[in-house]
Amino acid sequence: MSTRHPDDATPLPTAAPGVQLQPAAYEKLLRALSDSIARLAADEPFERLVVPPVISRATIERAGYVASFPHLLGTVHSYTGSAAEWRRLSPLIAESGPWHARQELADLVLLPAACYPVYAGLAGRDLERPVRYSVEAQCFRQEATAEPGRLRSFTMAELVTAGTAEHCQDWREHWLRRTADWLEGLGLKPAVELADDPFFGGGRKLYQAAQRVQELKFELRVPVADGLPQAIASANIHKDHFGEVFDFTADGAPGNTACTAFGLDRIALALLHAHGPRPVDWPEHIGTALNGD
Repeated sequence: MSTRHPDDATPLPTAAPGVQLQPAAYEKLLRALSDSIARLAADEPFERLVVPPVISRATIERAGYVASFPHLLGTVHSYTGSAAEWRRLSPLIAESGPWHARQELADLVLLPAACYPVYAGLAGRDLERPVRYSVEAQCFRQEATAEPGRLRSFTMAELVTAGTAEHCQDWREHWLRRTADWLEGLGLKPAVELADDPFFGGGRKLYQAAQRVQELKFELRVPVADGLPQAIASANIHKDHFGEVFDFTADGAPGNTACTAFGLDRIALALLHAHGPRPVDWPEHIGTALNGD
C-alpha cells in the first residue's frame, strides 16, 4: 500500500466490489456531514435514532421491500447443523467447497435503508400531530456494478416524517429546496430530477411510471467522478403505503409518510471530486458550511 498524506480523505477499495476502506480523514468528513445535517434540521423537533445495520426480516417482508427489490436485499444466514456435521463440512473451507450447505435463513436481514425501523415503530399508533425522526445507519444493498459511488455498504442519514397527506406533501417540498440549498452551500451544483426506484420483475415499468406520474421521488444528482453523476440525496413521498402496512393513522385516515435521504458516502465522494482529496485545502466557505464555524 502506498504512503498517503494523513489529510487525504480518498477512500481505498477492497477486494470486494462496492466496499471501501475509510481513512481517518474520510471518516472525519462523514462525521462533519452528519453534524451539518443535524444543524440543518435543528429547527424541527426531530427525535434522533441511531439504527443498527440489521432489521427484522418480518418487518422488511411486511414493508414490501422483498417483493419489490429482492435483487438488492442482503440476507443473514447462520449455521444450524451439529458439531459432527461441521467436522465433515469444515474441511471444505480450504477447497472453496460448499461448507455453507447447512446455513439457513435467519430472522434478520441487512438493513437496506435507514428509515424502515421508523415505520415499523409507528405500528398501531394514532398520530394526533406529525412526528419527525432523524436516523442514521450503515446500510447494505447488493448492487450489481462496481462503478464509483455504487456502494454495497454505505452510510445513510435520513429525516423522516409521518402525518397527514397535506403535511407530508408540504414537508417534502420544503426539504427538497433546503437540501438543494445545503448542497450548493457545500460548493456542489445538484441537478434536481424526477426519479423512480429500481423495482424488480415484470411489473417494474408500471411501478416506475406510477412513481413518476405521482412525482413521489426526486433525486439530487452530482458528479462523483468524471462524467458520472449519481443521486447523492433524495426527497420522497410514500403516500399511505406504510400507514396501511403498519396500521397507523393520522386525522382518522391511514398515515402518510415522507423522507429526505442523504447518502453520506456519495456526498463525500462528490465533495472530493469537486474540491480535491484534502478537505483541509478546500475553500474556507466549504469548511464553514460543514463545521458550522
